[in-house]
This record gives sequence, C-alpha cells and structure tokens, in this order.
Amino acid sequence: MSVLAPQVQRWSAGNREVLWQRITGRHIPLDPRTLEMLEGGDPRMEALRRRMRSEFMLADGPQPDVMALIPVRSRLVLLLPKASVLWAPAPEVRTAGGYGYREIALDPAELAAWRAINDSRNTATVAARAGVHPYLVRALLRRLTASDVQLLQLRTTPPRPRDPSLQRMVSPPRPDAPRTAEQRGDAGETTLSAYHLEDITDGETHFDDRETTIAHALATPHPSLGGRPFGQALFDALKGRDQVPTSGLIVEVGCGTGEMAASFWLQAASASRQYLRIDLSPELLHTQRRRAPDTAGVLADGTRLPLRDGSVDLLLSNEVMADLAAVPWRPGTPREGAAAQVAERVARYGLSVVTETEGPPTLFNLGAWKLVEEVARVLRPGGHAWLSEFGAFDRDPEETRQLDHPEVSVHFGHLLQIAEALGLEARCLPMAESVGLDLNARQLARHSHHALRARARMEGWHLPARAWTPEQLTKALPWPAKGLQWVPMSEEGPGPLVTRFLVLTLRRP
Repeated sequence: MSVLAPQVQRWSAGNREVLWQRITGRHIPLDPRTLEMLEGGDPRMEALRRRMRSEFMLADGPQPDVMALIPVRSRLVLLLPKASVLWAPAPEVRTAGGYGYREIALDPAELAAWRAINDSRNTATVAARAGVHPYLVRALLRRLTASDVQLLQLRTTPPRPRDPSLQRMVSPPRPDAPRTAEQRGDAGETTLSAYHLEDITDGETHFDDRETTIAHALATPHPSLGGRPFGQALFDALKGRDQVPTSGLIVEVGCGTGEMAASFWLQAASASRQYLRIDLSPELLHTQRRRAPDTAGVLADGTRLPLRDGSVDLLLSNEVMADLAAVPWRPGTPREGAAAQVAERVARYGLSVVTETEGPPTLFNLGAWKLVEEVARVLRPGGHAWLSEFGAFDRDPEETRQLDHPEVSVHFGHLLQIAEALGLEARCLPMAESVGLDLNARQLARHSHHALRARARMEGWHLPARAWTPEQLTKALPWPAKGLQWVPMSEEGPGPLVTRFLVLTLRRP
C-alpha cells in the first residue's frame, strides 16, 4: 500500500521520480531508490517524511486546507490586462530555445481573484478582497496548480525573496539544438564559415533572435554604463588607459550589427584615424555599413587577417572567439588535420593540458589561438588589442547547446601563455571591470524577456533583445504587462550573463 496521499501524482523525469501534490501545486523530486526506502518504512527516511508531511504528501499526514493556504504566483507568468489573459510557458513544450507559450483566458471574477493574490494573503482573504465566491477562487486555484499548468503554488507561509522554485517548472530536460554537418570539420572541430557566409540572412534581427551578445543588449544608452551605449563605454575605458591611438588604424574583427562600431567611432572619429570592420558574413557587413557608414568593411576570416604586419594601432574583437574553431583532441592520440595543429601549438607554447583517458576528448580553442597569433603579427609597436569572450582562466572549453550553431567557451589561461610567448604584454580581467559596468544596475529578467518575445512573435512584431529598464520597456511595449521581473546585471537578462565574460588586453612593446 502506498504511503503517499491520494492527491499526490507520481511520474518519472529522467533518472528521478517527481511527486506532485495536485492540490497545492508543490513537488518533490526523488531518486527511485529513496522512494523505495520511503515506502518500505526505512527509519533513515524520517527527515524526508517530516518534509513530505509539511507538504501534504503522506497519507498519514495532514491534508491541505485550501482556504487557509497562501496562493503564490509563478514568476514566469505575465498578466496581459487588456486581453484578460495570463501569458505563460507550457511545461510540456520545451525546445532548445526555451518553452512554448500559451494564453490562459480569465473571466472577470478570475481576473479579480488573480489581482488579489499578493503572495501573502490566504485563499479566504483573496476571495474576500476580490469580492468573489470562495468556490470560484478554489476552482481557479485547482486549474492553475495542475502539473500541466504550474502557475500557482499553495503554501503555508509566504515565499522567501527570490525563491528559485518560483522561477522554474517541472518539465522535460531542455534538448540540445540540432547541428548540421557543415558545422563540423573532419576532426570534429567546430567550423562556422558556411554559417556566417550563408546562414545569416537578416542582419537587423540576427542578434535579437539567434545569438544575443552583451554589446548588442547594451547597444542603447544604459544605466549600468552610466547612461552610455556599450561602444562609447568601451571607448572611454580604453581612452582612460591611454589605449586609443591619436592617429592610425583601428580594426574591429567580427562587428555584429555595427552598433558597437558606430558608437565607438562617434567618439573616435577624426581625420587622422581610420576604422576598418572585418567580418565573415556578407549580410552583417551590409547591416554594419548602414549603421556606421563612415567606416570601411572587408569580408575576411579573423584567423587570416588581410592586413600588413605592424599596421594596426588598435584591434577590437568582441564576442568572436567562441565562434572560431575548437578542436577535440586527447593528448597522446594521433595528430592529424586540425588535431595536428593543436598538438604542434601545445608543444610550441608549452601549454598546460590534462591527459584524460576516459570521457570525451578535451576541446582546444585553436581558432582563438590563431587570432592571437594574427594580433601579434599586425599590431604595430605600442599598439593595443581588446579581445572579449565567455570562458574562464583555467577551465577547459565547453560547447554551448542552446544555439543553432556551436559556440565554445575560451580557456583564457592558454591565450595568456600564447600572447606572452609571442612577445606581447598581456592581461586578463572581467568584462564588467574592463568597461566599467555596474553589476548592481537593473535589467529585465531573462524569463520575462522570453515571455514578451514569444508574445511579440505571436502578434507579428519584433522585440529587440536589449537589457531593458522599466522606463525603456514601457515605451517599447504596445500594451501593459503585469508580473515582469527585474534583476541586477550580475544575473541573467535578455543578453548573456556578463559575469561569464573575460577580456584579454594585449600590447605590442
């Protein structure tokens, strides 16, 4: 006989069992062995039994009194008042890009009840404040606490601030995005030449919909940068370190939509300076030219720069290195093709590597290494470079799985070793420190941005991926939305997590 209360639903989720209390909308994940021990009466499970009794999950425990419990909203749901609907993710519809969304219509009584929920009033008080019969409120709660909806939880006490359980759903694991054959080379290395040359077809929306960068999210003036756009903040930071040349050639490798180039060049423009954009995407070069018409563009690969030795005064490359070739290789195995190039450079630069005999081979940032080699070749004496990307100082590279193309984090410790071996002065620092970004400034939370973006697509209009502030978003939205969440820049917003990004600064003595 089961020890579980009759209202508890049980289902398998990968290698775990999920116990779902249908009345309260609360759940507990357990591994199958723990559940066996619990149902077998194992005395070692007493602490778990106490927790489950407090969550109304055991047959011999108390049963939930709905009217005395506190309804608590999921942080993932929005109320669209003009449409009288809740706009919410569907737990069972999950792709590499996130959840699918759906409308949940509310009648006037349900809308009044939803508005009366404030995460501290119990159900009886909600009904009284809304002027709605308790029976109707109970029916709404029953609908919204169901496992296929998950928009409300019923609790005995108010939630803690920023309770993580209110910002996630019980759902299938997020699947990996599919990969195409042309995104891998013969040795399994990532290769994105065809992607950049052919697959980027809308430069204006590419970094909104397919791969948002920090520079793109902050391309408009933002409080985290003192009311400046990213390009201007970068210019000011480099100028403050005396790294912006008074004359000569400024080169940006991989310029995105050209917004960073435009705001940087707005500060740097002079008759004695030139700004050259190098990109492998013809579509992005067209977009950049519209945004930064006073700069020049060249179609080229960042690992083979079409520049003379010693010709560059300042080189910028923002969030490009993850797109360059990363090669899987296990030291001590045959060296062929791209793996041979990795092995040769590991030996040449004395890179520290760990020999693993089990598991997948380590990824090596061969493309990023080549970019640093090119920087060493093209920088003039006294010239500087600024290279940013997500990664870590001493952690093996990892491939992202949610994008429609492979990007690989960067091992900055290896880049420092290579730069110093090439005679460059090198330093590694967090991106926020490099551009003077205030991590305490506020932005729209990522899950709220996902919800708004899904709604915009359904209605046939475009929402840019910006680090929205409340004031900016109010002007951008065609209708009000209630339930939006705001987080500091140190947490996930519409753009990447800035604390994952490092900068390599280089100088040719």
